Amino acid sequence: MPLQLHNTLTKRKEPFEPAHPKVVRIYTCGLTTYAPMHIGHARTYCFWDLFRRYLEYGGRHVVSVINYTDVDDRIIGRAQGSEGPVDVAERNIATFRRDCRKLHIKDYSAYTRATDFVDEQLDMIGQLEKKGHAYAVGGEVLYQVETFPHYGQLSGNTLAAQQVGASGRVEEDASRKRHPADFGLWKPAKPGEPSWPTGRSDWHDGRPGWHIECSAMSTTLFGPHFDIHGGGVDNLFPHHENEIAQSEPLCGHPWVRYWLHPEHLDLKDVKMSKSLGNVIGIEELLSRHSHDEVRWFYAAQHYRAKLPFSWELLNQSCQGYARIKKLVTILADKLRGVEGIESSPGSYASQRPIDEQVPRLRHRYLHGAFSRQTSVFLDRFIAAMDDDLNTPNAVAAMFDYVSALYAGGIEQATDLGSALAVYRTLSRHLAVLGVEIAEAALYPELIGDYALPEATNASGRGGDAALDRLLAMRTAARANKDFAKADAIRNLLTEAGVALEDTPAGPRWRVGE
Repeated sequence: MPLQLHNTLTKRKEPFEPAHPKVVRIYTCGLTTYAPMHIGHARTYCFWDLFRRYLEYGGRHVVSVINYTDVDDRIIGRAQGSEGPVDVAERNIATFRRDCRKLHIKDYSAYTRATDFVDEQLDMIGQLEKKGHAYAVGGEVLYQVETFPHYGQLSGNTLAAQQVGASGRVEEDASRKRHPADFGLWKPAKPGEPSWPTGRSDWHDGRPGWHIECSAMSTTLFGPHFDIHGGGVDNLFPHHENEIAQSEPLCGHPWVRYWLHPEHLDLKDVKMSKSLGNVIGIEELLSRHSHDEVRWFYAAQHYRAKLPFSWELLNQSCQGYARIKKLVTILADKLRGVEGIESSPGSYASQRPIDEQVPRLRHRYLHGAFSRQTSVFLDRFIAAMDDDLNTPNAVAAMFDYVSALYAGGIEQATDLGSALAVYRTLSRHLAVLGVEIAEAALYPELIGDYALPEATNASGRGGDAALDRLLAMRTAARANKDFAKADAIRNLLTEAGVALEDTPAGPRWRVGE
């Protein structure tokens, strides 16, 4: 079955057919940069990263663009003392990039700032005015929603139901509007605020409205039509609805082929919001859990279902994931240091059947004693992901795969070719979900595609060298029967959150459990 996606525009699952069969163009609405990313944002951006990974897994090439709204009333309101609005925006942009790397979110093809596309936005507003879709009032330019007959098709919010405040950003004065749902395309600046000249006497110097920014940036980079537009479900209305109303009178219908909207992350059934003061930041999240645990937690819930969050729920998710990670670690212990694996990583391809020795099937590792279990897993994983990215079913397939491997004697297996095939199968499909834990020596081809954060080693865990040194010291102490020293090292590691397990192959460690 080909990939099926739930298109918000049509309210149904549809076969995914991009304009070009091998190239997918995706525009994602990014942060309004008055504050850093929180774990609710992270759920959204981890989903878009997972979606991209699966498209690439299937042989497609993704051109991805994300924007920053870097001028806004809230950004201006956060500027204090010597820190201006630009400083606030740039500080939060830098934090966003850092946090994305810590979460192993792959870099986008382009990161656009709204302030870099003011000319394009002014040009689009001018075209809308000429076509009768926009009007000026008191130096402001508004979009007249009644001129667009399809308004409400995306969100289901009809004009008859619209009330004051439909622009979604600021308090509204309905008296200046022709319809309560009319929204701002251009906003005059107050004294001391950032502004741009318009060259028009009836359009005061000021700044663009929220919605026109994304219309201009996406069409400038992708042209008048592209494959996928999305963001979080909070962008669905009014932002995306208004984008369509602005863009289709100029670009034609449909402007975008598919619309996707991942749902909210909720704290005990309450939406996370900066205004409610219940925000958990990325720094706090990753101080308590590793990136792979976080990505597993996000992936385990379907993107169109709300994700309930509590530290207890995250801990429960980690306990289930630990069973899969443990098997990956057991296999790594078998393979680590084996002659030939690191020096000849490409030789593994020659072990596949002749009809699978092609790039398109590079992820089907059916070599060795566990080929049957692997084949069942691959079919289930792909079927789940092709069904509107059904990650809960993909996760269930992985749990069943691991159980079948244990039942089949994977822990006692001495055939290293079979062990390597399973190791790479697990590592590759975890990576589709954003869980990057493979070791460079055992899977260099995959590591080369990882979204490694700065200042970490190839395994993506960070600090492994120091921990391995302490483990070596403990092993030496035990060999010398200096058990007091060995126990002291173990206690030190335990206090630091490192769990040790002594095995016949040597000590095994993990963090955050």
